[in-house]
Amino acid sequence: MLGAHLVPGYFAAVKSQSRWNQEWSEPQRILIWIVALGSTVIPDLDVIYNTLFRGFINHSVLWTHSLFPYIGIGLCWWLLYRNGRWPYLQTLIGLTAIGGLSHLVLDVIAHGTPLFYPISLMMVGAAPYRVVEGGFWAYVTDPIFLLEPLLLTLAAVHLVLTGPDVKNWTQFVTFWPMTKFERYTRISEWKSRIEIRALTVIGLIGGLILFTITFLLLLPTLQSVAMSL
Repeated sequence: MLGAHLVPGYFAAVKSQSRWNQEWSEPQRILIWIVALGSTVIPDLDVIYNTLFRGFINHSVLWTHSLFPYIGIGLCWWLLYRNGRWPYLQTLIGLTAIGGLSHLVLDVIAHGTPLFYPISLMMVGAAPYRVVEGGFWAYVTDPIFLLEPLLLTLAAVHLVLTGPDVKNWTQFVTFWPMTKFERYTRISEWKSRIEIRALTVIGLIGGLILFTITFLLLLPTLQSVAMSL
């Protein structure tokens, strides 16, 4: 799994907003987003390093893909939650656990991962055999790769549909006392923004469909190229 790892972190951060303290500062809120998104990709940092500096696309550190560290982080969150202390730290630790666990879940679906390292090196995965054995190039030339654009599109559509113009339209049109013409102008502007959002969603879904069709049509060629690499 590649960029789609970010998607569960995005939704976890969105869901956590209902528990945010109004007194938390802007830097604190930004840090929450950094932790929520960063925790979903940190397990693959060694792959990025190996790709750039060692000439191979694979892991050199297995602890990041073991279930046990994230169970420990989740246990820390549970203890803080039970004691009702340090809600900000609770949020950061909880999002870290969710990010790590979601990373493992997606890897199990996409290609396989050593969930029980160091007890066992067995790769746990639901992906086809050619993907588990073939690595990166086998993954990006298999239909299971379509999960990537699907998840990313889902997050993008959610972001578009839940923007402030959608949630706070009443405040948008009644922010100041205004004449009928000013109110009409504001409502028209708000409707235009909603139309833009609707067109954006249509574009995202249409792009996903087009990519899927093109990918499936080119799949035999892509797989032939991957086998030669």
